[in-house]
Amino acid sequence: MLASESQPKGKLHSCLTIDVEDWFHILDSPAVPGIEHWTSLESRIERNLEELLAVLDSFSVKVTFFWLGWLAERHKNLVCMCRDSGHEIASHGYAHVLAYEVGPNAFREDITLARDILENTIGDQIRGFRAPGFSITKKAPWAFDVIKESGYQYDSSVFPASRGHGGIADSPLGPYFIETRSGHLLEIPMSIVKIFGHRTSLFGGGYLRLANKLMIKWGIDKLQTAGRPLIIYVHPREIDPAHPHLPLSLLRQFKCYVNLSSTLPKLKWLCKNYALFTMLEMVENYIRSFYLESRMIPVMRLRNNQASGELSPESEERTYPANPETFRNRLLLVERAMADFLGPLSPAFSPDTESSGIEANAKL
Repeated sequence: MLASESQPKGKLHSCLTIDVEDWFHILDSPAVPGIEHWTSLESRIERNLEELLAVLDSFSVKVTFFWLGWLAERHKNLVCMCRDSGHEIASHGYAHVLAYEVGPNAFREDITLARDILENTIGDQIRGFRAPGFSITKKAPWAFDVIKESGYQYDSSVFPASRGHGGIADSPLGPYFIETRSGHLLEIPMSIVKIFGHRTSLFGGGYLRLANKLMIKWGIDKLQTAGRPLIIYVHPREIDPAHPHLPLSLLRQFKCYVNLSSTLPKLKWLCKNYALFTMLEMVENYIRSFYLESRMIPVMRLRNNQASGELSPESEERTYPANPETFRNRLLLVERAMADFLGPLSPAFSPDTESSGIEANAKL
């Protein structure tokens, strides 16, 4: 079900996402306690989530919470509180593992366990997944197949730029479908803009904390001009400057703890000035807009899956081609991907309508 009618051309599609982790869920450092020690550490997730929920409610904003399964298992009441407030519940895996480190089997077990915990808690399907650390990289091309096989319909794990423990620097910048062994998986990469030719983010984590509002607004305007959605991401610990700090290296301390006091004011500013939705609402509206604006959403195929995991476009053009046969082939490819994601297509996009559209576009 769509949250609203499709947005006018040029209007920004935007969502706010929260990766639900506690203060000790830092990645890739020997200073981070192992999972066997987590229960002995002070938890600040309840107070931070309650504050976030109050802020979101004050602006009537609905967001997507990517819940870590380990936390959801211990705070089922908080998961339900998020659900009951109208927010989308999605998965962040169970034990906060890096996909490219643990391998396909352990990754599958981790994300399946997380999905089961969340679905049993809220009594509804979990459709979205985001890997900790955006760790779907060229070292883990198998991950897209595993995510789809594990029951998820969309993924938001690709960071289309270089970063510490993740990133696919040459990945497409906008959403696209990926053909997997089990059907089409919708990939929603993080929002990226180019600054002096270099891909960078201004919209989440340390990037959001370092950028001032003028820079963030400039980046959002660039996304709108390019027709790409805005995806914002934060962690509950980032609104809690007083949370315990781990003895990380100087560089990691800077990345994890710089400008923590700026997060909440920026979130309030974003909620006040931009129409923010859940990720599921945003992508449904975004996909629908491609039909109404006569554009194609790319469908990608994994090439040399076990070797490089490069993404090869099935159709690089986003506009409808004039040749009727080419148009039909491309449209049917997108229709299959749409059906995988949205379920039965709207009557507005029935085969009869499709044929009429082919003829109309061929005459242009």
